[in-house]
Amino acid sequence: MNDAAGEVVEIAVPVAVRRAFHYAWPAALGVAEVGARVRVPFGSSQLVAYVVGRRAIPPEGVRLATVLERLDPPGAPTFSEAALGFVRWLAEYYRAPLGEALRAAHPSAANVQFERALVRTPAGRDALSVAGDLSAAARDVLTRLGEAPVALEALAPAPSPSLIRKLADAGLVERTHVVAAPRVAVKTERCVTAVAPPMPGAAGRTRKRDALLAWLIGRGPVAVREVREAFPQAAAHLRALLDEGRVVETFAEVLRDPFFGEPVVRDTPPALTSAQRQAVAAISEASGFEGFLLHGITGSGKTEVYLHAIERCLASGRGALVLVPEIALTPQLVRRFRARLGDALAVMHSGLSDAARFDQWRRLRRGDVRIAIGARSAIFAPVEALGLIIVDEEHDPSYKQGDGVRYQARDMALLRGHRERAAVVLGSATPSLESTHNAAVGKLRRLVLAERPTGGHLPDVELVDLRLDRPPRDAAPFLSVPLRNALAHALGRGEQSILFLNRRGFSNYVQCRTCGHVPECEHCAVALTWHRGPQLLRCHYCDAVRAMPGQCPECRRGELGLPGHGTERVEEALRALFPAARVARLDRDTATGRGLASVLEAMRDGRIDILVGTQMVTKGHDFPAVTLVGVLAADAGLAFPDFRAAERTFQLLAQVAGRAGRGQRAGRVLVQTWNPAVPCLEAVRRHDHAAFAAQELELRRALGYPPFEHAVGVRLDAREPEVVEQVARALAERLRAEMAGPAGEGVRLRGPAPAPLLRLRGRTRWALLLTALRRDRLRALLDACEPTAFPRPADVRIIVDVDPQDFL
Repeated sequence: MNDAAGEVVEIAVPVAVRRAFHYAWPAALGVAEVGARVRVPFGSSQLVAYVVGRRAIPPEGVRLATVLERLDPPGAPTFSEAALGFVRWLAEYYRAPLGEALRAAHPSAANVQFERALVRTPAGRDALSVAGDLSAAARDVLTRLGEAPVALEALAPAPSPSLIRKLADAGLVERTHVVAAPRVAVKTERCVTAVAPPMPGAAGRTRKRDALLAWLIGRGPVAVREVREAFPQAAAHLRALLDEGRVVETFAEVLRDPFFGEPVVRDTPPALTSAQRQAVAAISEASGFEGFLLHGITGSGKTEVYLHAIERCLASGRGALVLVPEIALTPQLVRRFRARLGDALAVMHSGLSDAARFDQWRRLRRGDVRIAIGARSAIFAPVEALGLIIVDEEHDPSYKQGDGVRYQARDMALLRGHRERAAVVLGSATPSLESTHNAAVGKLRRLVLAERPTGGHLPDVELVDLRLDRPPRDAAPFLSVPLRNALAHALGRGEQSILFLNRRGFSNYVQCRTCGHVPECEHCAVALTWHRGPQLLRCHYCDAVRAMPGQCPECRRGELGLPGHGTERVEEALRALFPAARVARLDRDTATGRGLASVLEAMRDGRIDILVGTQMVTKGHDFPAVTLVGVLAADAGLAFPDFRAAERTFQLLAQVAGRAGRGQRAGRVLVQTWNPAVPCLEAVRRHDHAAFAAQELELRRALGYPPFEHAVGVRLDAREPEVVEQVARALAERLRAEMAGPAGEGVRLRGPAPAPLLRLRGRTRWALLLTALRRDRLRALLDACEPTAFPRPADVRIIVDVDPQDFL
C-alpha cells in the first residue's frame, strides 16, 4: 500500500474464481462503499467489479493493486446491503463466483466497457524521425498512434500481438485501456416549460404565439414533439418564446418499454369466491415472512388472488415482485396487471432490449415504481420495501438457470422473502413434488382453489389408445380418427381447438430410404430436424444449420426421407384436412419479434380455429372459446432419462388440458398414447394430482431422490472423449475416497457415466450425481472438485450443479 491508499477493500471480480480479491482504495476516491461498482486492473485487463467488504489492514504477504475508479456516485451504490447479502448467499449456496453472481443481478449493459489500447511514447515519436531503424509494420503502427490512447479495434488492420510486444519492450508504445462507448445510456428528449405569462400588447407578438404560451402554462415540462403535434407550424414561435425567457428548455428521461405502447382499459374486479377471499386474507395477514403454496386447478382464478394480494400489499406501503416462467406469459400478464393496477410497474426479462432492461432497473432502484414483473432473472429486481413475492406456475423447470450461475428462482424467492420479511406465494395447478412435500411437512402453508369461478368444470379427458385406434396411413399419420372427428365437430360449432406436440420443425429427423442412416449434428449427438420454411436441417441444441443433402451421406446412393413429424408438419396436414379452417402455429420458430403477440391476439379475437404448438401453448393462456385440446404424443416425455420424467409429463398434460372449457361451453381433451396404463396418464385423465404425487413421492423416497435427499450434479466435458472419461473416473475415485471418511456418511454417488446427451457443441460429456440427506455432507465433498484440490487438463471443464433440474 502506498501513501495515497486510504484502506483495503475486498473486490468481487466477475471471473470464474470463487473468492474475493484485495485492492488498495485510494483516499482520493472518498469513502469506500460496500455494494458499489468500481474499475479495477485485473491481469492485463480492466474490469467492472464490486466492493463487497472493507478492512483496515492488508492481508499479510499480498501485493495490492489499486482501485482505478469508482463508478457509482457517493451514497448510491448499485447494490444495497440487503441485495448484496442476498446475492452473496445465493453464490455461496450454488457454488458460483460472487463476481459473476453480482454481474447477473445487475443489467450488465449498463456497465462501462474497457477496450485495450496503445499510446505512442515520446521515444516512439522520436523513432519515427530516424530513417531505417523501424520495420515497415512498426513504422505504420507508430504513425497511426499519437499522444492520446487509441483502441486496438480502431487500428485497422490491427497490429499482431508479437509486434505490440516488441514495440512495448522497446519503450516505443505503452499498453493502456480506453472507455468504450456504453451499450446503453439514459434516453432523454427535449422539453419546454412555461415560466412566465403572455405579454398583452407587446410589439411583434402574434395570436399564435400567445395561444402557444397559454397552452403551455400549467402543463409543466412538455415534450417538444408534443408541442409540434399540437401546433404544427409553431417552431418559430417556440424559438421566440425561448429567446424571451418565457419558456425554458429542459430534458426529460424517456422510458423504453414495448409493453406500454398501447393503452389498456381499466377493468372492474370480479367478485371473489369464498376460497379466493380466504386465500387473499391469509396472504395479506402474514406477519413478516411466510411461504404459501396456492394450489388452484386450471381456471380457478389464481391471478385474481395475486392482484388482490398485491393491492393490499401496496396499500400497506410495500412493494411486490411477480415471477413468471416464460417470456410468452409476460405480455398477457402485464396487460392484466395494467388493467387493474395501472402503469406503475416495471417489466424485466431477457426478451427486452438492453436499454429497456436498464430503464426498468433504474425505475425500481429509484423507487419510482413498486411492482416488478418478469421471468427468472427478475428475482434480482431492486424492489424497495419488498412485501410480497409471487411465483406463478412455480413447478416450471425454466425457473432453473441452465448455465452460468445455476440458481433456482423459485427457491431463491423463498430465501429472499425470508431475508426481507416478505410473504411468498408459490402458485400452480400442478405443484412440483418439492413444493407438495414442503406443504405436507409444514414448510409451506397450503391454500386450495378447487373450483372455477365461472361455475364451469374441468374438461373430460379421454386416453386414445393408438394400439387400437391406429391413425390412417395418409398425410397425417399422427392424427387418430377420434381426434379428427373431434376437430371437425369443434369446427362445426364455431369453437377453437389446441393441438399440443412438444416437437418443432417439419420432421424431427431425416432417414435414408436405402440404408436407414439418420444424419446427426456434427457438433452434438442428436439428429438434425428438417424445417420446411427455411428449407434447412437444424440442430435444436447448438443451432447449427446445413442444407439437405441430395443423397445419403453414408451410403451415397439413397434418398433422404422425412418419416418424423413436428409442429410445422402438423400445421400443414391440418390445412389439407380442414381447408376452411384458420390454422396457426406457436413455437420458437413463430414466436420471434411480434410473432408471439400476434398469434395470441388472433387467438383471443377468434381469428384462429386450430392452434398447433409446443409447450408454449400449455402455460397460463386463457382462451374462453377453446373447447378441444388434443395431445399428439403423450408418451414422448416419459422416455427421457430423468427421474422427473413422469412428473413433467403429468404437469405438461394437465396444464394443456386446462386450456379447454374455460368459458361457458364444456371442454374435452383427447390424449393419444401407446400406453394408457401408465400411472401418470391415468392421473391426468382423472385430474388427480394428489394420487399422482403420493405415488411418485413414495417412489422417490425409496430411490433416494429429491425431495427426500438433496442432490448435486457434476458434469465434465472436453473435446477429446478419452480424456473426459479418464478424468470423470478419476474424480469418482477421489470422491469415493472422501466418502470413506466421516464426511461421506449417508452420501450416495451415482456414476460416472456418459451423459444422456453425450456430445454437445463439439464436447463429450460425462456425469455424476451425488445425493445425501444432509446438505453439509455434499458441501464438504464438493470441495474435492475445486481445481486446487483436483487438478485436471486445461480443456476439461467441471460444472457443479446444486439442485439440478436437467440431467441431459
